[in-house]
Amino acid sequence: MKQWLLIILAMGALIIGYRQLIMEKFLGWFVTHDAIRVMAAPVNKASIPHVVRGRGQLQAVEVVDVVSPVAGQLSKVQLKVGDKVAKGQTLATVRSGELLQRVEKITAALEAATADLRQKESRLADAEKALERAHELHSRDLIPGRDLNEAEAAVDTARAQQALAHAQVAEQQAALEQTRYLLNLSKLVAPISGVVTRILAESGAHVQNSTPVFSVGAVDRLKVEIEISDKDVGFGREGAAAQIRADAMPGRVFEGQVTLLQSKLEKTQRAVAEVQLSNRDRLLVPGMNVEVTLVQKNGQ
Repeated sequence: MKQWLLIILAMGALIIGYRQLIMEKFLGWFVTHDAIRVMAAPVNKASIPHVVRGRGQLQAVEVVDVVSPVAGQLSKVQLKVGDKVAKGQTLATVRSGELLQRVEKITAALEAATADLRQKESRLADAEKALERAHELHSRDLIPGRDLNEAEAAVDTARAQQALAHAQVAEQQAALEQTRYLLNLSKLVAPISGVVTRILAESGAHVQNSTPVFSVGAVDRLKVEIEISDKDVGFGREGAAAQIRADAMPGRVFEGQVTLLQSKLEKTQRAVAEVQLSNRDRLLVPGMNVEVTLVQKNGQ
């Protein structure tokens, strides 16, 4: 009896030991005894770029007004805004009624002066012939010396009248040339090569002397103005680099630079940045819509 009791106790101990071993291995699958270290690293704000974007239209940096040199009626304007023009190209003409009337008047006066000169030259020729004959007769004692003196005086008078008539012709010719020169100046000529940025008078309009009619902008250097918030002023400071993308030329990026930064007068907490860029290849033209991107790192 005692022998069976010992056997039962031994079997119980083995069963309990085996269960503990199984439980330890099972729990070991889910529990780790090694600690995982977690470290917090500060974010480097200086490495995050600050991007400022704005939109605007390209403008010419150099713009020259073409003014009318005379008062008159503007001829038919064949150009439109955006058309390319070359330096010295005639853009339009001004028909000056006053100058045309002056030309007609001077032309008539010149014709009269020329006719008078011819008459005076004819009289001088007759007087010189009379004097030559008087010399011959006087040498033969056929006429008194008084007649010879009168012939000589007649020649002197004819010569003076001929000289005066010649001066009057020269004066009218100079006046006619000057007036025709003014008429020639009535052509409105492009002072520089570029594009037409503004047309300030319509065809047939009456313009006064020095009235602006066209504006021509050079295209070798362009600019664009964009609005930015006051908080971005520090990132868009003068001299900052800029990237320009034209809507009409997707995929192309043009490099520019902030050349002017000023606050708006209105209480809008906004500022205006002017960006200029080179356009030597003439790919861009004033009036194009563009997007401007200013990229700066904080702290710069």
